[in-house]
Amino acid sequence: MLKRQSNLTDQAYDLISQKIIKTIYKPGSRISEKIIAADLKIGRTPIREALLRLRQEQLIDIIPQSGTYISKIDLKAVRDARFVRTSIEQEIMKQAAEIIMSDSERISLEINLQNQDKAMTIEDLNLFLDLDNEFHHFFYQLTNHEEVWSWIKTINVQFDRYRFLSLIVNQLSLNELITDHENILKAVLKNDVKQVAQFTKRHLERALEEEKSVIAEFPDYFTNTNI
Repeated sequence: MLKRQSNLTDQAYDLISQKIIKTIYKPGSRISEKIIAADLKIGRTPIREALLRLRQEQLIDIIPQSGTYISKIDLKAVRDARFVRTSIEQEIMKQAAEIIMSDSERISLEINLQNQDKAMTIEDLNLFLDLDNEFHHFFYQLTNHEEVWSWIKTINVQFDRYRFLSLIVNQLSLNELITDHENILKAVLKNDVKQVAQFTKRHLERALEEEKSVIAEFPDYFTNTNI
């Protein structure tokens, strides 16, 4: 029974966090256990436990005598998360470039890129973000750094929230992101350590080029915009 409860809590946590990242639950909006339970069709106890985890990760604000709210996006946390991820991922990609990939691994990445292109064509931003994360996750798996990816996912959640909004504001950038991914893969397949680090740094820095336009489009979604 305890295991089933834990599984339901994990499921609720995953579903709620994805709805927060993809702004289905909008920053600053009020929520309740009852509404979320009805939305996800999961009992209120695992919802309550999931919300406590999300509060610890600063995705939920609980205000006494007021209610529970989706936290706004802390722009300083976005910048810090991007800095950390860029620093780590350059090293991950250098290691990936030293590995000779199998044909099946290469084909898997090429299929991912084809699906990114399809997601761009049909303007499915939810799917594109999932495929983008899948592409990057692959290299953490390849280099045997799965635990690092899990850690990155936790500290990177504010960056992911920002990234989704940046895709909404400027969908034309999707083509640039796909081109970045293609260049990264080519550099890995050529075992070009120096070039893959350069492409990775450029790719992860690209998101913050949209910062002013994203804030202008969604001014009520952010905090710490003047830091």
